Amino acid sequence: MSKTKFYSLFSALYLLFIALSIGLILASAFSASVVFRGASLAEGLEITLFQSGILMTQIFVKVNFLLNILALLILIYELIALQTTRQKFTPLLGFINAILILLFTLYYTPYIIEAQTIGETAIETLEFNQMHQQSELVFKTLLVTLILLFFARFFGILNSVCKGK
Repeated sequence: MSKTKFYSLFSALYLLFIALSIGLILASAFSASVVFRGASLAEGLEITLFQSGILMTQIFVKVNFLLNILALLILIYELIALQTTRQKFTPLLGFINAILILLFTLYYTPYIIEAQTIGETAIETLEFNQMHQQSELVFKTLLVTLILLFFARFFGILNSVCKGK
Protein backbone atom coordinates (compact mmCIF):
# COMPACT_ATOMS: atom_id res chain seq x y z
CA MET A 1 0.00 0.00 0.00
CA SER A 2 1.39 3.40 -0.98
CA LYS A 3 1.91 6.18 1.52
CA THR A 4 -0.83 8.25 -0.12
CA LYS A 5 -3.40 5.46 0.11
CA PHE A 6 -2.40 4.71 3.71
CA TYR A 7 -2.67 8.39 4.65
CA SER A 8 -6.08 8.62 2.95
CA LEU A 9 -7.32 5.54 4.79
CA PHE A 10 -5.92 6.78 8.10
CA SER A 11 -7.52 10.21 7.52
CA ALA A 12 -10.90 8.58 6.87
CA LEU A 13 -10.58 6.45 10.01
CA TYR A 14 -9.52 9.54 11.97
CA LEU A 15 -12.56 11.53 10.84
CA LEU A 16 -14.81 8.55 11.57
CA PHE A 17 -13.52 8.26 15.15
CA ILE A 18 -13.92 12.00 15.71
CA ALA A 19 -17.49 11.87 14.40
CA LEU A 20 -18.30 8.79 16.51
CA SER A 21 -16.94 10.51 19.59
CA ILE A 22 -18.99 13.64 18.92
CA GLY A 23 -22.07 11.42 18.62
CA LEU A 24 -21.25 9.58 21.84
CA ILE A 25 -20.75 12.83 23.74
CA LEU A 26 -24.09 14.14 22.48
CA ALA A 27 -25.83 10.84 23.29
CA SER A 28 -24.33 10.90 26.79
CA ALA A 29 -25.51 14.46 27.34
CA PHE A 30 -29.03 13.64 26.20
CA SER A 31 -29.17 10.43 28.21
CA ALA A 32 -28.11 12.24 31.38
CA SER A 33 -31.39 14.13 31.56
CA VAL A 34 -33.30 10.85 31.22
CA VAL A 35 -31.16 8.93 33.71
CA PHE A 36 -31.39 11.65 36.35
CA ARG A 37 -35.14 12.10 35.88
CA GLY A 38 -35.89 8.38 35.64
CA ALA A 39 -38.13 8.25 38.70
CA SER A 40 -40.36 11.03 37.33
CA LEU A 41 -40.49 9.50 33.84
CA ALA A 42 -41.34 5.89 34.68
CA GLU A 43 -44.23 5.22 37.02
CA GLY A 44 -43.21 3.03 39.93
CA LEU A 45 -39.47 3.42 39.33
CA GLU A 46 -37.77 4.05 42.63
CA ILE A 47 -34.28 5.35 41.91
CA THR A 48 -32.28 7.86 43.92
CA LEU A 49 -30.04 10.60 42.59
CA PHE A 50 -27.06 8.58 43.84
CA GLN A 51 -28.19 5.48 41.93
CA SER A 52 -28.79 7.57 38.82
CA GLY A 53 -25.24 8.87 39.14
CA ILE A 54 -23.89 5.33 39.27
CA LEU A 55 -25.81 4.47 36.09
CA MET A 56 -24.55 7.60 34.35
CA THR A 57 -20.99 6.84 35.40
CA GLN A 58 -21.24 3.41 33.78
CA ILE A 59 -22.25 5.11 30.53
CA PHE A 60 -19.19 7.36 30.78
CA VAL A 61 -16.89 4.42 31.52
CA LYS A 62 -17.97 2.86 28.22
CA VAL A 63 -17.67 6.16 26.34
CA ASN A 64 -14.22 6.69 27.85
CA PHE A 65 -12.94 3.55 26.13
CA LEU A 66 -13.59 5.04 22.68
CA LEU A 67 -12.36 8.46 23.80
CA ASN A 68 -9.03 6.99 24.89
CA ILE A 69 -8.63 5.31 21.48
CA LEU A 70 -9.43 8.67 19.89
CA ALA A 71 -6.81 10.42 22.06
CA LEU A 72 -4.20 7.97 20.77
CA LEU A 73 -5.32 8.48 17.15
CA ILE A 74 -5.24 12.25 17.62
CA LEU A 75 -1.69 12.16 18.98
CA ILE A 76 -0.46 9.95 16.13
CA TYR A 77 -2.30 11.81 13.35
CA GLU A 78 -1.47 15.30 14.55
CA LEU A 79 2.20 14.47 15.18
CA ILE A 80 2.43 13.21 11.60
CA ALA A 81 0.60 16.32 10.36
CA LEU A 82 2.89 18.58 12.37
CA GLN A 83 5.96 16.96 10.82
CA THR A 84 4.70 16.80 7.24
CA THR A 85 2.79 20.06 6.85
CA ARG A 86 3.21 23.67 7.83
CA GLN A 87 0.00 23.59 9.83
CA LYS A 88 0.25 24.70 13.42
CA PHE A 89 -3.31 25.53 14.52
CA THR A 90 -5.03 22.27 13.64
CA PRO A 91 -2.40 20.02 15.29
CA LEU A 92 -2.55 22.29 18.36
CA LEU A 93 -6.33 21.90 18.38
CA GLY A 94 -5.82 18.13 18.18
CA PHE A 95 -3.42 18.17 21.13
CA ILE A 96 -5.90 20.24 23.15
CA ASN A 97 -8.53 17.58 22.42
CA ALA A 98 -6.19 14.80 23.52
CA ILE A 99 -5.48 16.64 26.78
CA LEU A 100 -9.20 17.20 27.43
CA ILE A 101 -9.95 13.53 26.72
CA LEU A 102 -7.24 12.33 29.08
CA LEU A 103 -8.34 14.80 31.76
CA PHE A 104 -11.89 13.50 31.56
CA THR A 105 -11.08 9.79 31.31
CA LEU A 106 -8.05 9.54 33.59
CA TYR A 107 -8.68 12.27 36.16
CA TYR A 108 -12.35 13.20 36.56
CA THR A 109 -14.01 9.85 35.87
CA PRO A 110 -11.81 7.92 38.35
CA TYR A 111 -12.41 10.62 40.97
CA ILE A 112 -16.18 10.32 40.54
CA ILE A 113 -16.03 6.51 40.63
CA GLU A 114 -13.98 6.65 43.83
CA ALA A 115 -16.46 9.05 45.46
CA GLN A 116 -19.35 6.77 44.48
CA THR A 117 -17.49 3.82 45.97
CA ILE A 118 -17.30 5.67 49.30
CA GLY A 119 -21.03 6.30 49.25
CA GLU A 120 -23.66 9.01 49.14
CA THR A 121 -21.95 11.18 51.75
CA ALA A 122 -18.92 11.56 49.48
CA ILE A 123 -20.95 13.01 46.62
CA GLU A 124 -22.66 15.54 48.88
CA THR A 125 -19.44 17.45 49.57
CA LEU A 126 -18.42 20.80 48.12
CA GLU A 127 -15.24 19.20 46.76
CA PHE A 128 -17.21 16.59 44.81
CA ASN A 129 -19.61 19.23 43.50
CA GLN A 130 -16.70 21.35 42.25
CA MET A 131 -15.00 18.36 40.62
CA HIS A 132 -18.27 17.32 38.98
CA GLN A 133 -18.84 20.82 37.62
CA GLN A 134 -15.28 20.89 36.28
CA SER A 135 -15.80 17.51 34.60
CA GLU A 136 -18.96 18.83 32.93
CA LEU A 137 -17.06 21.87 31.70
CA VAL A 138 -14.26 19.68 30.32
CA PHE A 139 -16.84 17.45 28.58
CA LYS A 140 -18.64 20.43 27.01
CA THR A 141 -15.37 22.02 25.94
CA LEU A 142 -14.30 18.68 24.46
CA LEU A 143 -17.49 18.57 22.40
CA VAL A 144 -16.87 22.03 20.95
CA THR A 145 -13.18 21.43 20.24
CA LEU A 146 -13.88 18.03 18.64
CA ILE A 147 -16.42 19.66 16.32
CA LEU A 148 -13.85 22.31 15.41
CA LEU A 149 -11.20 19.65 14.82
CA PHE A 150 -13.56 17.58 12.68
CA PHE A 151 -14.39 20.49 10.40
CA ALA A 152 -10.78 21.73 10.26
CA ARG A 153 -9.59 18.29 9.18
CA PHE A 154 -12.59 17.61 6.91
CA PHE A 155 -12.19 20.84 4.98
CA GLY A 156 -8.40 20.42 4.92
CA ILE A 157 -8.77 16.98 3.35
CA LEU A 158 -11.46 18.23 0.97
CA ASN A 159 -9.25 21.15 -0.05
CA SER A 160 -6.27 18.87 -0.69
CA VAL A 161 -8.42 16.50 -2.78
CA CYS A 162 -9.75 19.42 -4.84
CA LYS A 163 -6.20 20.63 -5.48
CA GLY A 164 -5.25 17.14 -6.65
CA LYS A 165 -2.76 16.41 -3.88
